[in-house]
Amino acid sequence: MRAVLVACLCFVLLGCEDRPKPKVPADQSQLKAATDLFWAMDKLGYIISKEKPQKSRHGCKATEYLAKKGEALFRISVFHCGDSTQAKTLVEHPKTRRVDELLRNHGEGGILQRGPLEVIVRMTHGEKPAASKLLEEIGAM
Repeated sequence: MRAVLVACLCFVLLGCEDRPKPKVPADQSQLKAATDLFWAMDKLGYIISKEKPQKSRHGCKATEYLAKKGEALFRISVFHCGDSTQAKTLVEHPKTRRVDELLRNHGEGGILQRGPLEVIVRMTHGEKPAASKLLEEIGAM
């Protein structure tokens, strides 16, 4: 009961919201590598290019993309962690969840787990609905 009360207060007072659940559970995702995301986004009509990634601090293989559709421009960081357990641990970490909340509350992106991948979406230009749409699309893969 107390957890429900805290969640309601968080939502009402701070504008917090629960992370929407992807259409496809993370462990059933068809995305097993960063290149799978690249080609899936290409099929969805995004213009996508590979960029030089930052080094990963948690031992996962980093890949960086820029993606554009219409006026929306996104920077997408993909971390291939080897197994879904490590990716889930990273995505569920309190600091990661806080960053996800900030991105989603500002309509600028979010963080998802897709199998062994941690996917971080950040919109650098465009209208807020474009970020939510991209997160839904990746969540359905």
